[in-house]
Amino acid sequence: MDLHFTSTPGPQAGFADPTVTGTEDVNPELVRRVAALRLAEGSYSPERLARARADVSALGPFAAVSLQTGQALDADGRLPVTVAVRERAFRAISASAAYETNFGAALRLAWEHRNLLGGAQNLRIELEASRLGSDLNRTNASAMMTYRQPLPLGMAGTLVTQLAAIRQRLDSYDRDALTFAALYERRLSQRWTIATGPSLEAGQTAPPGAPLTPYQTAGWVVQARFDSSDSLLDPRRGIRASANLVPSYSFTDGTAYLPLRAAAASYFDLSGDGRSILAMRGALGSLVNAQADQVPRSQRFYAGGGGSVRGYDFQSIGPRDARNKPAGGASLIEASVEFRQRIGQSFGAVAFIDAGAVGTQAFAPTDALRVGAGLGLRYYTPIGPIRADLALPLIRQQGSGAFGFYVGLGHAY
Repeated sequence: MDLHFTSTPGPQAGFADPTVTGTEDVNPELVRRVAALRLAEGSYSPERLARARADVSALGPFAAVSLQTGQALDADGRLPVTVAVRERAFRAISASAAYETNFGAALRLAWEHRNLLGGAQNLRIELEASRLGSDLNRTNASAMMTYRQPLPLGMAGTLVTQLAAIRQRLDSYDRDALTFAALYERRLSQRWTIATGPSLEAGQTAPPGAPLTPYQTAGWVVQARFDSSDSLLDPRRGIRASANLVPSYSFTDGTAYLPLRAAAASYFDLSGDGRSILAMRGALGSLVNAQADQVPRSQRFYAGGGGSVRGYDFQSIGPRDARNKPAGGASLIEASVEFRQRIGQSFGAVAFIDAGAVGTQAFAPTDALRVGAGLGLRYYTPIGPIRADLALPLIRQQGSGAFGFYVGLGHAY
């Protein structure tokens, strides 16, 4: 017996203009336009539907988003699409804390409104204080306001405006500054995001304890980010990568310079069930067309500390000035390997090695690498793991501590 199947393919159809249901306080026209911009890119595909859903979800004010297609084409030969949303609370308050030896405690408070003017505009205000518990005169503080406007001038993407006031009293420099940036951000896909726009900075800076001197800089930010990881605070698989370059000009001395920085992290699920994870991270930085002493200290490269090379004091790795204080450099290299093992339901243990170097030339010297190694514990909560890491410097530095202890929410990277 022979069986023969005959099929007649239907017409290749694009998406109809979407309709929106479920909005109460958010403007449904905004939701329609965001989805329509993605759906209009081509004919029907499940991937395009998924990307449109991700774009609407990224607006922020929705607890749930789904896209449903019709069973038949409309009169124009297009496939109907309904965007169903469910709004969530627009106002939110968050707080976080961290601790690092030789740097003290840090506290952060944030308030945000996810639908400020009815069009999914996001306003976020953050207050942070660090180096708490040490000399009050060396306490750091910052206040930052970030405003996100979807579809600026009708274009796909988001205008991100940020204004910050910063006070820093570090072992590497003192700094009081106002910063401003206005970036056009565009999600190219669920994994790729790019951003570009001007940045301005004006303030005063100096080596620690020295009289502050004024400076003013302007730059043009170019950023690209890739993220295929499966979790923000507890990734088990995937890759995160970023590249950042900022052509800049110093009005103080007329210097033009170009800071470059790239970083990547990879996560491997060795056990297949998320209980044994190998994480790796690397970073490179270079200052083009200028020496380190030609740019403000806050824009130089530093290494050491909880987000860099554990076991060494914050920003302690690299060149030092005449007073043996960290002076920052023109280049950076960092690498890290960490093994994370889940123990039972709520606990875990980690073992890690970090390495990093800062140089005075455009490329960091690998023979100046400083290496730290250590162990840590994790307590897993519904909002992410709480970490506690103890690290030792394998090459002691003058003026640096004998160990580093770090506590915070989420993994080190």
